[in-house]
Amino acid sequence: MSFAFLSSCWDARELSEIGIVVVTGFDLDDDGLERVTVLSVQPFGRAATQGTTPTTWFGTASGKSAFEAMRNLRQTATRTLVWMHNKIILIGEEKAKKGIGNISDLLGRNREFRYDTTVFVTKGRAEELMQIPSNLEQSLFQELLGLIENTKLWSGAFALEMKDFEHNAFSMEHGGYVIGNMSSYETLKLPFSINRQEHLKLYNKDELYSVAYIGGGAVIDRNKLAGWLSDDEIQGYLLIGNKLKRSIVYYEDQNGLEYNVTLDILQSNTKISFPDASVNNLKAKISTKISAAIAEIDGAIEDLDPVFIKELEKKIKQKFISNMALTMDLAQNRFHTDFVEFHKELSAYHPAIWKQVKNDWRDIFPEIDVKYDVDLKIKQLGLLTRTISKLRK
Repeated sequence: MSFAFLSSCWDARELSEIGIVVVTGFDLDDDGLERVTVLSVQPFGRAATQGTTPTTWFGTASGKSAFEAMRNLRQTATRTLVWMHNKIILIGEEKAKKGIGNISDLLGRNREFRYDTTVFVTKGRAEELMQIPSNLEQSLFQELLGLIENTKLWSGAFALEMKDFEHNAFSMEHGGYVIGNMSSYETLKLPFSINRQEHLKLYNKDELYSVAYIGGGAVIDRNKLAGWLSDDEIQGYLLIGNKLKRSIVYYEDQNGLEYNVTLDILQSNTKISFPDASVNNLKAKISTKISAAIAEIDGAIEDLDPVFIKELEKKIKQKFISNMALTMDLAQNRFHTDFVEFHKELSAYHPAIWKQVKNDWRDIFPEIDVKYDVDLKIKQLGLLTRTISKLRK
């Protein structure tokens, strides 16, 4: 008896009727309405149609609410849109300035969105970023996923998952939080490699190319965009919050010794404490332990003996202290919001004190005196024991 008929393509027909949303953008349109834009992957029931039919659909619609805008996408969508595999949420700058509380509420209530989705704010409109052509990958979505993966190896970027986005939205009464920035820049240089014959066919050599990137971050306070963090400032934020995985630091000698050193940060661990804490005497201490390797030396120095390494460690740890102090200055004096999450540490380890100060935390936080303690160890010197410049002498 044969059961070959059980392998029919009834499920493939279902796939041909749905659009799998992979990127969702939230904006305000020109009339102030909520605008939702999606990139969806279009599965096919039969392989024969894949070569002639687009694989990604771009759709956008407006509404009085974000949910209504999502439903209004049906006006132009030829397939039923599903969000179970959505990987990226983009929030446009103007929408972020007006407020993103309704977005966190919508995402938290909708069972189709998964908690491992990453959330970004973009400089400009999400709708425009989502229309950038892909360069090397088959789709923009695949390129953006590659950028997100690389944030783990570069301290100038930050990717916030939706589970943390939701948690921050519900616990931001006493301070703000940070969302990563995903935007684009324009360049005259080709962002991809082509052969000579293809290059000669490009008559319009002055054409600008848009390239997507992830770098810096956006400070959110009271559910609104308060301002932006640069790549260096986001590094300080990641270090203070114990979120730094890999990084580099560049030390430029200022004492006329004519050498510069770049360190590869292998591991870091930071703790925020409140020594001798009391209601009337709140002082914070940021303690950081860092292990690093020498990645590059430019200039002539003596042999890399233990005495020199100790001196180098002392000098570079001041660089880290300066970066963290810069971020703290932004939090306390520029944005006046605790996006570095001091309130979480105080409430966890000094609950009695927190109970008395939490209602006035936004006024107390900017006045807290902060001390820094950095323990930096250079554990790897690389294959060279001397510098190239020294060897040449």
